[in-house]
Amino acid sequence: MEIRTDGAAFKDMETDEEDSFQEGLEINRILENVSGEIACGHKSGIVMDINGNKVGKWSR
Repeated sequence: MEIRTDGAAFKDMETDEEDSFQEGLEINRILENVSGEIACGHKSGIVMDINGNKVGKWSR
């Protein structure tokens, strides 16, 4: 899995500065989505952030 975490979805919403807590929340949300895709039998996919931006890819 590859995730680029330099976008707004991973930063503090008010200051637009790096925020490890917000970054962790977004990564967790992404991992839950990928887990669901794997459970449905998918073997690869695109990683999208909460804002709808492509931020990576995954495969198993």
